[in-house]
Amino acid sequence: MASENLPLKLLMHTVNSEIIIRLKDNREFRGRLQSVDNYMNSILSDAIEIKDGNKLAKYGEVFIRGNNILWIQTEWDEVETD
Repeated sequence: MASENLPLKLLMHTVNSEIIIRLKDNREFRGRLQSVDNYMNSILSDAIEIKDGNKLAKYGEVFIRGNNILWIQTEWDEVETD
């Protein structure tokens, strides 16, 4: 069925966009999606690693295996707090 690959097709359309990837161990990587394959293996450039809201490191480029991904957010708005 065509709808089976819909999430992957949507993700492939976000190449060169800013995304957030959360891993199963609760770390997050924020950066520009450079490449993604059929297994959701992803390459991010200008990536920042975040865990528990704290910036851990900044990388030029990271490779993330698709089987470690919990979720991917393709667009986000800054949340304003009072």
